[in-house]
Amino acid sequence: MYDSLMYATPIAAVLSAACAVALAAAGAARKRARHSEPRHDERGEGVISAAIAVLIIASLGALMWVGFKTLWENAEETTNSEIAKIGK
Repeated sequence: MYDSLMYATPIAAVLSAACAVALAAAGAARKRARHSEPRHDERGEGVISAAIAVLIIASLGALMWVGFKTLWENAEETTNSEIAKIGK
């Protein structure tokens, strides 16, 4: 049992050193990749989002106006026909 512990410590040291080297290499690669990526400019994103929101609200307003106009015309027609029936 003690013989296996004698070999475990050097193996753990080698594995931890290998992990440290691998992590350092990955960090360096990430750093190089971060600097080589083109920078994305997000300055106009708020204006575009606001324009889309305005278009959606304008479309909803137009649909509501058409619905209201149709409802009003239908109510006016029904009211006129009922008034005409009363007069007869």
